Amino acid sequence: MRAAVTGGTGFVGAALIDALLTEGWEVAALARDPKKISARPRLNVVEGDLESAGALFKIVQDADVFFHLAGVTHARHERDYITVNVEGAAYAAEACFAAGVKFIHASSLSARAPETSFYARSKFESEQAVRAACGGTGWTALRLPAIYGPRDRATLPYFKLVKAGFAPEPKTDPPARASLLYVEDAAAALAAAQTAPGGAVYDVGDDAPEGRAWSEIGAILGAALGAEPRRIRAPRAPIALYCSLLRTLERVLGRNPTMRQGQVAEFFHPDWVARDNLLTAASDWRPATPLQEGFAKTIRWYQESGLL
Repeated sequence: MRAAVTGGTGFVGAALIDALLTEGWEVAALARDPKKISARPRLNVVEGDLESAGALFKIVQDADVFFHLAGVTHARHERDYITVNVEGAAYAAEACFAAGVKFIHASSLSARAPETSFYARSKFESEQAVRAACGGTGWTALRLPAIYGPRDRATLPYFKLVKAGFAPEPKTDPPARASLLYVEDAAAALAAAQTAPGGAVYDVGDDAPEGRAWSEIGAILGAALGAEPRRIRAPRAPIALYCSLLRTLERVLGRNPTMRQGQVAEFFHPDWVARDNLLTAASDWRPATPLQEGFAKTIRWYQESGLL
């Protein structure tokens, strides 16, 4: 099988390329900087971006399946989310439709609540753009939950806090719950999506059908770290103030944002559990990594990398 991949320099995209190559696929990956993807047998890296029609044509022309993972999670302006997440998805989907290639789109559970943030709305609108570009059953979208694992820097601050003895969680009533998926399981879900009936959006869950409360997540991580973290239920107001001040400081200093606008609303949303039209009901894919095991593997990578 031959795959085309965008977003291969990202956290999940890199894991997907690893999984596909391990399974014997030939992979053509689109990258603005090809040097960010390690050269390997059966991997062809093409320089370009989602606005490069020639580069898109080059990776899609011999592909059996196109995996679209390119996107932005933290942007300075709302327009950036639209340009990359919505319009970029449309360009890729149009190229696939013209070539008659199956299109697998990596969306997010946040698309369930597009009112929470610019990012969430862009992921919802990206699904609509893909549906409009491909039509019929030539496309599949996966709403992935929060993803963690080796090489991820986004979850590192939470690991550090728990190691220091603090397990923060949003103060909501009822307690907020979420699905949390190990990165290799996310890559396997994307690879398996080609076997699910097309023309549909699927939720991707973890090994806990009802998700987990933040208190449970903190306790499991604490056990993996050999710590007994103190549970801290954080009110929304001070968290929102801190994030607003951080974004202002980063903007003044010209730094890329570490907190996206609307992320507080995402954090305090009470239900990020995969519940609708589950991929597990439409394919043979099942999450293979229990949370305890996934946390242990992630901790080991952080420690070996000198980060934790």
